[in-house]
Amino acid sequence: MSKVLLPYAFSALALGFLLWLANQLLGSGLAPGPLAVMEAWKELALSGELFRELGITVLRGLTGVLLANLAGIALGLAAGLIPALLRLTAPLVAALQSCPPVVWISLVMVWAGTGSAVPIATVFAATLPFAFSTTAQGIMGLNPRIFAMSKLYGVPRRRQLGRFILPGILPGWLGGFSAVLSAGWKSAAVAEFLGSHQGIGAKIFWSYHKLDMEALNAWALTLIVLGVILETAVITPLRRKAAQLESRGASRNV
Repeated sequence: MSKVLLPYAFSALALGFLLWLANQLLGSGLAPGPLAVMEAWKELALSGELFRELGITVLRGLTGVLLANLAGIALGLAAGLIPALLRLTAPLVAALQSCPPVVWISLVMVWAGTGSAVPIATVFAATLPFAFSTTAQGIMGLNPRIFAMSKLYGVPRRRQLGRFILPGILPGWLGGFSAVLSAGWKSAAVAEFLGSHQGIGAKIFWSYHKLDMEALNAWALTLIVLGVILETAVITPLRRKAAQLESRGASRNV
């Protein structure tokens, strides 16, 4: 077996063993065995329900993350280029970062009811501070002599933006974006659990409500697989690319 696949095979066996152990200790009514969970997962997949709900959760999570990054980059650029504004907003950003998702879920449910607005708004609120902070800190980390020379020679701000501001903040933004993606899909699932009728989080809620333990574990397994795929295919490569860009930038400055 390939060295790349070996850790995943081991993790799958370990998860199967934990399901089997829970089944032996608690019984099938509370903890179905791995074969029963896989059978429920297979039925959900063959019916198309699994992929439909998975698509809803992924779409909501990506929408919230992309909106948060657009707003965070715009606001972070403004704050990074105006240090006084960054100092004024620092306590607010810290407060938003420490705010748990359940607060946003509760507020959006009151304002907009249940539905897609809840997970999208929750992901947006939960990830916006990270996008803002990484952008603003990236600008603050740029060499101030570049700005001084640009001002001296009258380089337009738009040209500064394309030539050295955006390339300069890219490594930090990529690292922050990987963290945002990691948190985004989890926030979407939690928001669906509490404030939506569709999506994987909502399916976990209804499986729990009906005490359908096979379906509950199958939906939970889907979330785990989604997390592993995102971590392996998207988040880890983004972090690796960010580290490469940072090392290149450091070598240029030596």
